[in-house]
Amino acid sequence: MPDVFQSIDEIDADKQTMIAERLESRAAMPKFVAVRDAYFEAIDLPSVGHLLELGCGTGAVCRAIATWPGFEGEVSGSDLSESLINTAERLTDAAGIKGIKFLQADGQGSTAHEGDFDMVLGHTVISHVADPDAFLSEALRLVRPGGRVVIHDGDYASMTFDTGAPEYDKVLPAKYFDAIIANPFVMREMPRRLSQMGVRSSEAIGAVVLEAGTGEYFPGIIRNYAPIAVAAGVVSDAETAGWIAALDRALEHQSFFASCNFVTYVFEREA
Repeated sequence: MPDVFQSIDEIDADKQTMIAERLESRAAMPKFVAVRDAYFEAIDLPSVGHLLELGCGTGAVCRAIATWPGFEGEVSGSDLSESLINTAERLTDAAGIKGIKFLQADGQGSTAHEGDFDMVLGHTVISHVADPDAFLSEALRLVRPGGRVVIHDGDYASMTFDTGAPEYDKVLPAKYFDAIIANPFVMREMPRRLSQMGVRSSEAIGAVVLEAGTGEYFPGIIRNYAPIAVAAGVVSDAETAGWIAALDRALEHQSFFASCNFVTYVFEREA
């Protein structure tokens, strides 16, 4: 079943708005800011040059790069969705941030911009694309010889929930993934995929996002994506209502738990 992020421009306007708000909300959460900033520092984010983010969504990471201390380079962001690109441009203009260019483009194959970028970044996008290998090939095509590609995403197959209702916690995450995450295993498959392409990762950085007792990110997954999962036919209204009720009880009693691993890979295009 197609991932909703592959067809955002085709869904209802209210769902488009929810997804855009969800992306912005996650990007602003301190735990995700800390994960992002930690891998920016670990990869020694360059202060000059032309950086491209594939699958930039609402432009939150592009804005973070453009305002990174000491950064004086150029930033471009591309996304398959016209509505997300429009949102990215609006939010960037509203923030008064200069030096970012957004364009609508497919991150899985084109003929333009061969080797134009000093670094290509894919931040929480490869889990959503139709063809991860095509996405990786495109990232390598776009970066200059000797330039780096950085892929960061969740190992969503590691996502675990405990609302005290195992009949939902153990079954519904995989059903939700059918509608919102095309490739939940892709980050653990990366070493194999890169090896088959003749590429070796120079660095792998891990992080864990965990919420215990209370939470905002993981409860939002249960609540916000319920209508999309129902509309996709992968769950019923009764199932999502039962899971949300269990979530509310767990949050009320501070007994909620959820976690997910996030991984960053760095590799180079041969000079």
